[in-house]
Amino acid sequence: MDSNGQSPRMRGPHALYFENLSRRKVAMEKDTNQRKLRVCVATCNRADYSKLAPIMFGIKAESAYFELSVVVIGSHLIDDYGNTYRMIEQDDFDIQARLHTIVRGEDEAAMVESVGLALVKLPDVLNRLKPDIIIVHGDRFDALALATSAALMNIRILHIEGGEVSGTIDDSIRHAITKLSHYHVCCTRSAEQHLIAMCEDHDRILLAGCPSYDKLLNVKNKDYMGVMKAWLGDDVKPEEYIVALQHPVTTDIKHSVKMFEFTLDALISFNKRTLVLFPNIDAGSKEMVRVMRKKGVEHHPNFRAVKHVPFEQFIQLVAHAGCMIGNSSCGVREAGAFGTPVINLGTRQTGRETGENVLHVRDADTENKIIHALQLQFGKRYPCSKIYGDGNSVPRIVKFLKSISLSEPLQKKFCFPPVKESISQDIDHILETLSALAVDLGGTNLRIAIVSMKGEIIKKYAQPNPKTYEDRIELILKMCVEAASEAVSLNCRILGVGISTGGRVNPHEGVVLHSTKLIQEWSSVDLRTPLSDTLHLPVWVDNDGNCAALAERKFGQGKGIEDFVTVITGTGIGGGVIHHNELVHGSSFCAGELGHIMVSFDGPECMCGSHGCIEAYASGIALQREAKRLHDEDLLLVEDMSLKNDESVTAVHLIQAAKLGNSKASNILKTAGTALGIGIVNILHTINPSLVILSGVLANQYVNPVKEVIRQRGLASVQDVAVVVSNLSDPALLGAASMVLDYTTRRTY
Repeated sequence: MDSNGQSPRMRGPHALYFENLSRRKVAMEKDTNQRKLRVCVATCNRADYSKLAPIMFGIKAESAYFELSVVVIGSHLIDDYGNTYRMIEQDDFDIQARLHTIVRGEDEAAMVESVGLALVKLPDVLNRLKPDIIIVHGDRFDALALATSAALMNIRILHIEGGEVSGTIDDSIRHAITKLSHYHVCCTRSAEQHLIAMCEDHDRILLAGCPSYDKLLNVKNKDYMGVMKAWLGDDVKPEEYIVALQHPVTTDIKHSVKMFEFTLDALISFNKRTLVLFPNIDAGSKEMVRVMRKKGVEHHPNFRAVKHVPFEQFIQLVAHAGCMIGNSSCGVREAGAFGTPVINLGTRQTGRETGENVLHVRDADTENKIIHALQLQFGKRYPCSKIYGDGNSVPRIVKFLKSISLSEPLQKKFCFPPVKESISQDIDHILETLSALAVDLGGTNLRIAIVSMKGEIIKKYAQPNPKTYEDRIELILKMCVEAASEAVSLNCRILGVGISTGGRVNPHEGVVLHSTKLIQEWSSVDLRTPLSDTLHLPVWVDNDGNCAALAERKFGQGKGIEDFVTVITGTGIGGGVIHHNELVHGSSFCAGELGHIMVSFDGPECMCGSHGCIEAYASGIALQREAKRLHDEDLLLVEDMSLKNDESVTAVHLIQAAKLGNSKASNILKTAGTALGIGIVNILHTINPSLVILSGVLANQYVNPVKEVIRQRGLASVQDVAVVVSNLSDPALLGAASMVLDYTTRRTY
């Protein structure tokens, strides 16, 4: 028992975590009183410096806690690769050691010799600097030499971006560095889970996001025209140029050089202004440079070939490019933050988590394949993706560094299976609830909610829906920004925005093609772009009937059911179809328009302009129309019923009259139930679902009539299909949220 009379076994992981953190903090304060923590940041090339620089600035700003030293090795110091160590000096960092560790040759043997040369030179530097901890990034062979040297010299190692999965030899090097490292900073939840599966200590893993995102989420709004003109010429325009960055694949050099040749041929044929960066120093880069020169890239009028672009400028070029092509991790990581279209060639990034902006051409073995990919991607824009970070990673990393106690044992310990539940090292992240921002765009009201992963509506907002397009968009943006801001105080991390709206929707583009008569001036409206640009979040849009089906699949009666149909019975009649666990949209996005199944040749007129649709019989508007007709003929009200002078006649009065014995009202409801039942029989005979879910305010009214019609008119094979009433209180909002939560769960953000 502990001092509170509680068994340690009975305490949850969070309580144990806070106790460990408290002990660490006390030890850290003791150490801080004695001296600062000596932190050495080692950088090998331009790419890893873009991730390490934000951390270095964060450490430098906390000079009361840390003493920073910088070691530069690798291609930073090679003229052919731009002498990129100058970037570090321009950022006003003192470089304590410069080590020439690259053996030229750009083949497999040269890489091995470079690792060996680094291992020979590093011990003297580390003995002189005597760091308490060394920060190493990524999966380069230079980084492996750094981690090996530090581990053998009993220096603590903090590894950035461990746990990720890509292709080639990089995976093996990255995981080897992980096993040598004492502390881990990862960018995605999937990477965190991989580290845990690799038996790393839970308490020494921080899910922080990618440090480069701290800069790049704010860079797009800066003055970019000057940068574009400097690198691509005075006549270049945003989104009308291509950024190409392709590196050799060390496990198949011959194929990767051939693929690079196809890429350059395709870019020449595509005939757009293109910025081509030289490849990195891996084995095969020499052959790729020869291909560039053979094709005349450095002298081609459409091409600008450069060895290096400063990171901030490079990111602005990527942000405003019409497309990025190649196999750089920047394409699958940083480019997603801007929604820039990316073509990822070959296997070098296989396994990386990507946003929907990335088109993979795994087997890029012909020029035509690459040209086709360029035609598909060039000039498109995608939702901004935050898979790799939210712009707050550096404060988390600095906080993590402050928590490290030198009194803790240097010897690593491994957490072998069974694997415990993932616990992030960051306190704020532990308290956050992964959530979606759900928007229900109705004819009368605009509703927004913060919805948790479990389907709990944490906070709801509602405003009358303005009538004009401009006012409506303005209100949506205003309410979403306010809700996203309030989510922070509610400890909710918003993963994206889902919008449920009436009418026909193209969910791939986030565009409302044609809306219902309830929402005027709402055709060919792009809802995704303004919201994504304002909130820097991915946005999904779909029809309200489809959203209801998605809500049932994730939270309701359809959970675990492979094939089912949801029918909404409300103001109108709508629905959605789930087939083999996937929502059916149809070739022109009008699948699920169940209310417009015709059940009569000469029935009443429907709002769609046709006659005899289910909606013309069974919708709330249809029942209200019949109730008004009876009332005008003095045939609606019966004993115990009354209407106030200013009270409007609604479908509720028709149902009330039927319950009180009004035979004409009962006949109208019977006809409506029969029409809906016949429509559902047609659905059963067409797509053969195993379940029908009735949703909406009229669901309880119709469930028994529909079952009866199925028994009378359905084939024997469908008469046993279950018909149930939805138990969800707000399917429109929950369905909008499920679009976000399902996607982000798949992407394991």
